[in-house]
Amino acid sequence: MIQIISLLITALVGTGLGWATSFYSGFCVTVGPEEDNRDRKEVFKTYKWSVKNDEAKIVPAVAVIGVLINVCLTKGTALFYNSEQLIVFISYLIAATCLAGVAYVDLKIFEIPPLYDIIIAICGVARLLCDLEHWYVYAIGAVTVSGLFLIIALFSRGRAMGGGDIKLTAALGLLIGWKQILLVMTVAALLGAVIHGIVMAVTKKEHLLAFGPYLAVAGVISMCVGDRVIDWYTRYIMHIIES
Repeated sequence: MIQIISLLITALVGTGLGWATSFYSGFCVTVGPEEDNRDRKEVFKTYKWSVKNDEAKIVPAVAVIGVLINVCLTKGTALFYNSEQLIVFISYLIAATCLAGVAYVDLKIFEIPPLYDIIIAICGVARLLCDLEHWYVYAIGAVTVSGLFLIIALFSRGRAMGGGDIKLTAALGLLIGWKQILLVMTVAALLGAVIHGIVMAVTKKEHLLAFGPYLAVAGVISMCVGDRVIDWYTRYIMHIIES
């Protein structure tokens, strides 16, 4: 019974967060990229959210993601184990909600709203405060992949990597640590290469790559099963070495 209550509460909270994210994401798409120079206040006055809008799909998506994170963190056996796990769960749920918004907006206008980066970074600080003994794990995570992306952006003069991806990986790295952000980068790169390659092969056209959605999907995967994947990979490598 308690498992059902836990999942229902998570789904309801996820629905509320999903609605807010859906509204803001739809507004960001309506405003358009920064270079459009539209009056945000005027757009906000006229923008109306509706379940018929494309961004409304974010609402059930976040509810499902929240339930998945709940099951993976608590294994569905209790509402929450302790206060630390509660903070971690809430941080992950909020961050995953933002990632859903990132995926939608980046797909539509090839831009990542800075507000999502800020919220994920705040969640990262909360996560760090719960594990101060290992603060360096999160500090390194904040600069590992984002630093690599920054170097790529500098050498390519912004053509190969955007500033939004750099800020997103910095915030996400602060939340999940250096091992998991490396996993995110790897999974996102694989997903991007395969899916983007298939899209171009099918349409026979060049398409601009929006990397945000792949980072978002990889980020959610990492929050759910990142520790297990890393543990399996570590044991696999050690087995090979010992053999």
